[in-house]
Amino acid sequence: MSFITLELKNEADLDVFITFAKSLNVTILDITPTKTMEKLSLVSWLEKIAGKGGIKTISNPSEWQCEIRNDNILPNRN
Repeated sequence: MSFITLELKNEADLDVFITFAKSLNVTILDITPTKTMEKLSLVSWLEKIAGKGGIKTISNPSEWQCEIRNDNILPNRN
């Protein structure tokens, strides 16, 4: 007898695994959902950062963006 501990990233994978396990006559002893980070959109994360006062090391966001931005030179563009 062997025991396997798995971490599945999403519910769809869990459903597939359960179906596969049943086809092998595997006994599933326990399924424990883990507490994961909320799946939030990028906007939601940015709103959370802004709600905490933003990023303190960036005094001028427009200037910072110009400094770090690395535009590619496009052919036939002046």
